[in-house]
Amino acid sequence: MLSCEHRARVLINQGVRESMIDPGAIKSVTICSSSKFYATAKRVAGALDEKGLAVFTPRFEYDEEVVTVSPDEKMKLTHEFLEKISRSDAIYVIDEGGYTGQSVCIEIGYASALGKTVILSEPPAEGAVMALTDAVVSAEEFPSALVCGL
Repeated sequence: MLSCEHRARVLINQGVRESMIDPGAIKSVTICSSSKFYATAKRVAGALDEKGLAVFTPRFEYDEEVVTVSPDEKMKLTHEFLEKISRSDAIYVIDEGGYTGQSVCIEIGYASALGKTVILSEPPAEGAVMALTDAVVSAEEFPSALVCGL
């Protein structure tokens, strides 16, 4: 294991789901985020990529804060993104202020149903999301925590 200067502060969910996170087993991560938080998502994706992990991200060019996405495009993008989750070992959700939004809630449920590790950047505002969460690790600490151990 790599030596680390510090370990992240991690909140492990001891509730409905028993957390058994093996960071060494996580080689690929899909970043889930509302388009409101794409700047943070890009920063985390870059840091994970630098650490040698396979990283899947939303299609940032479809930032709904800037462009209008048609219903047909939204359906196509949703299926495409769920496939990225299927190919990942874990998802990392950027949920600033606890906000997830409808699409990210669907992604969390999908990942959980597939048995993927679900990690959030902040405690969620929605209690049902916490029931599907394995850990909460800040966006600043997540890349190092994943390599050093949760």
